[in-house]
Amino acid sequence: MILIPIFSVSAQKGFTIDLNIKTEPIENGSIKQTGIGVLFFKDIGTKNKLTNTFKYKSTTVTDEIETYLLKNYVTNYSSTHFNSFENNFEFSHQLTEKTKLKIAIEPTANYESNFKISDVIVLGGIELSQSLNKNNSIDLGIKRMTIFGKPEILPTFSFNHQFNKEAYLKLGFPNSELSYSNSIRNKFSLNNDFSGSSYNLNSPIITEDLSTMTKVGFSQMETTLQFERNMDTSWYISLKGGYSSNKEFKFSDENKTKEMNRTLKNGGIFSVSIKYKL
Repeated sequence: MILIPIFSVSAQKGFTIDLNIKTEPIENGSIKQTGIGVLFFKDIGTKNKLTNTFKYKSTTVTDEIETYLLKNYVTNYSSTHFNSFENNFEFSHQLTEKTKLKIAIEPTANYESNFKISDVIVLGGIELSQSLNKNNSIDLGIKRMTIFGKPEILPTFSFNHQFNKEAYLKLGFPNSELSYSNSIRNKFSLNNDFSGSSYNLNSPIITEDLSTMTKVGFSQMETTLQFERNMDTSWYISLKGGYSSNKEFKFSDENKTKEMNRTLKNGGIFSVSIKYKL
């Protein structure tokens, strides 16, 4: 399931640990996430780079998800907890002076509480980066992602422009960013991101029309303002706040022949992240 990091810490050109806490409201509760990520990367010669990122995310929905499928639902529980493990292995190669190829493989395991081998899915894709001139470049690719609440193959693209040493623009899908750094220690950015995840349920939910739902996905678009502060040479703190829209729970049966989408209330979003870079 997991690609074991193939580099020892002492041999790294780069090593980062990231702790993130995020919360956002829904109709009768909230969605709370706590995640930790470990990133290793190493340059191999002048043209190749290997990156291995391992992430764990704990998500709690403080409102029973059955209430979105069943009327007058009554339960003795008040929340649903999900687990997510991701291992993203990326290889990049400089094909020419202006063209770079990136290949990513990302096995993930997303489940409610009881892990099964069927919880493992493989994501990833391929991307080409083309430099147009000193300040502009474009990225084009195709990836298998869960940003809309279920695994599907989607195109990715972006146009990148470096205004100067302080300001940078990225316009694309699924991520866009406008960033500005007024010093070596501060960075401000305006971000627009599509994000989502898909989980297997412990027990099927039998709906009122007798459909059997075994999977649930969550998707949204986030527009946020982020501030990152370099506390010293290794420690960084990041604060992010903004608004989430197009929020949905996506329920489906085992073969995805029956799907039921439930729109969630748009609302605020806030997260704090602490990073250690070596």
